[in-house]
Amino acid sequence: MKKLNEQGNALLTVLLVSIVFTTIGLAIVASSISGAKRVETRESDITITFESKKVLDEITSTIATRLNTLNLDMVKNSDGTYRVNSSFQGELQNNVLIPSLNDIVNNTAYNASIKCLSIKDISNNDVVYLQPNTAETACAASTEEKNTSSYSINRNYDYTRVLEIVLVTNNPNENEGDVTRTLKKKIILSPLPSFLKYAAGSASEDKNSGLFLNGSSNINGNAFANYLTISKDANYQDRAGKSRTVASLPPSVNGDFYSTGAAILEKLKEDNFYKKDVPDLKHDSQFINIEYDQTLRDRINTMLSNNALTTTVSTTTDVTNLSAVLSKEISSKVTAKTALTDIVKTDTQQVPQSVVGDSLEKLENGFTIDSKTGPVTFTENVQINGDVVINSSNYPITFEKDLIVNGNLYIVSNKNISLQSVKTAGDLHLINFGGNVTAWADLVAAGKIVIESDADTTTSSVSNGVKLNGDIFAGKTLSIRPLNTEMDLNSNIISLGAFTVKGDEKGEADGENDIVRFNSVVYSNAESFISNVNIIGLPYTNKLNKSEEGQLILLSKDRLTITRMNEFNNYSDMNEPSYPYLPIEEKNIQPLKAFFYTEKDAELYGVGSLFYIKGGIFAKNSLEINAIRANRVVKNIENVPLSSEDYMSRFIVDYDQDVLLKGIDALPIVDRLQIIPDDFVIQ
Repeated sequence: MKKLNEQGNALLTVLLVSIVFTTIGLAIVASSISGAKRVETRESDITITFESKKVLDEITSTIATRLNTLNLDMVKNSDGTYRVNSSFQGELQNNVLIPSLNDIVNNTAYNASIKCLSIKDISNNDVVYLQPNTAETACAASTEEKNTSSYSINRNYDYTRVLEIVLVTNNPNENEGDVTRTLKKKIILSPLPSFLKYAAGSASEDKNSGLFLNGSSNINGNAFANYLTISKDANYQDRAGKSRTVASLPPSVNGDFYSTGAAILEKLKEDNFYKKDVPDLKHDSQFINIEYDQTLRDRINTMLSNNALTTTVSTTTDVTNLSAVLSKEISSKVTAKTALTDIVKTDTQQVPQSVVGDSLEKLENGFTIDSKTGPVTFTENVQINGDVVINSSNYPITFEKDLIVNGNLYIVSNKNISLQSVKTAGDLHLINFGGNVTAWADLVAAGKIVIESDADTTTSSVSNGVKLNGDIFAGKTLSIRPLNTEMDLNSNIISLGAFTVKGDEKGEADGENDIVRFNSVVYSNAESFISNVNIIGLPYTNKLNKSEEGQLILLSKDRLTITRMNEFNNYSDMNEPSYPYLPIEEKNIQPLKAFFYTEKDAELYGVGSLFYIKGGIFAKNSLEINAIRANRVVKNIENVPLSSEDYMSRFIVDYDQDVLLKGIDALPIVDRLQIIPDDFVIQ
């Protein structure tokens, strides 16, 4: 009996083991099927996402092609400002954006994988939803998404638009599982010239020119070049003006390179870039440069017209002769000498000294306004036929109406001076030794303009300095000299001669103390020179009543020179942070809030100088940037340190895309909109 029982147990054991192994086998098979299913689903996910990205690229290309059909004619208002043609918004939507959506959803190659496709115009809080004509392929507008735009573009005054293309994918094979992705691509439509799209670049088509990156500059943003030269050595000049070379490291470009050709491809190799991080090469067939001469003439005519001046220019010769012609027109507006006891005739007087020294010149048969004995206020227009010296020696001087001078004008401030519109047939000198000089309207001089100040802005409880709120027009050169002080220029500027902004080297143990705050577009019809000064953005209120920070946008007809910026100063921490290698919480060095453009050449040296630009730098012909990554304090140009990895570059450009979104009236616009790609998100 015992034997029989043992035989029964053996059978049960065999059956149990069989069941266990069968279960394990089935589990393995199920796991394999599930894994294969997951792999298949993942493959489908990747394929659909890749195909959907191609859809977004194609719709972007389609929009770019259709944009060429739009008319960008501006409508001029009675006050001299411009607004967008009333038909533009409808033409953009009906002739460009919606047809581009229709082209995609009607393409049978994409139908099965597109669940819905739409475009949101998020230029401001009045968000506009645009859908293809096929209703079932339109992404429905979500109520919670409305009125959440972070942009403040006024569609009535600006052609710029910010669009978000939204695509939701659909898995064409239900057996592969539920695979759905939402792709969002943001693009900016801008009428601004292409140079404002780049942190640095050159548009030259001459193989001997182009973009020269000598040493280890750090460019955070996209760059443009048809021809590119890269060297590990940086050039600089010693105190005697002799050219020197110092060994450095390769440059870093934390973005893409754009070009209209393939000539720079051979330069894009690991040995030519910092930490072997090579930027991608992309081709931008939309590169559009400005017509500088035509733009300058348009801005001249607008500025003079806004000041009730009938002189206009239509040719380059007109611009060349403008100073003399404008002088005659301003002279003709002085119909009679203003008879006031505060205006004193003088046979001979000394020309007021500048902030850098005495003058030995004499003024013959001029006039003087001096507040020696009490405040002086003019409540009516003031017209003076002759040279004039206005001096707030002891008390403030206030002009409540316009000032017109047929001669040279010297405005000298020891106390406060308040001005409205000023026109002079000769030169204009604004010299501030103390107090606050404020111009509430435009300054126009047929000759040169010199603006100087050394007023103390650090210890006084009064807001000393120079504050110019109107446009500035100089028929010859324009020079700005802030010496250990600050100036505010909330205005646009035209200089038919050289444009200069120059500080000095005094009192800079704690950093640059010669400061100009700009909210200005400057057109210089000659060379431009900037030295020993810090350029900061001036806050202002835009057309939608929102606060913005301004910047300097300098467009120079001739050579651009920027030198001795933060000379021998250093970052508080010279150790380089992680990619993209920008200063963090920097206190010693404030970035130059500016875009610089020249029709000719520019050379910049980040060796003794320390450049930190929040904006961009571009040359139509040749742009040369020299820089080191210094591993110790630079005390003088004769003691330049060697470069080392993981230390801050002394030439940094951090691109500021906000310039495309501010609707700045005085910027040049081109004849068609172009696309600037922005964020791309997959959810």
